[in-house]
Amino acid sequence: MKDTPPFQVESLTPEPGTARLVMTGELDYTTADDASAEVAKALAAGVGVLEFDLAGLQFIDSSGMAVVMNAYIGAQERGTAFRIVALTPYLRHLIEVVALDDVLDLPG
Repeated sequence: MKDTPPFQVESLTPEPGTARLVMTGELDYTTADDASAEVAKALAAGVGVLEFDLAGLQFIDSSGMAVVMNAYIGAQERGTAFRIVALTPYLRHLIEVVALDDVLDLPG
């Protein structure tokens, strides 16, 4: 049995009008609904910017990538800026392999 921390989403407000969702653990089919609920809550609050901090993720599967893309689409539909402010080298590579780096605003 692997020793991984449980999935958590912490919602921060780094500045007024901005919601930053800090995700840690594993974002997969068992945790995607929890992450999606936090995204929905942030967007329903009417924030101007939705940020994802994914540097604490140890694993992401297609369900987790769907959470990211659905958050992006939901933000676009509401006129909310969406950006990823932190991610692991592995996740950056994964995003580049599936060509989502052309769509998502990734940190330098």
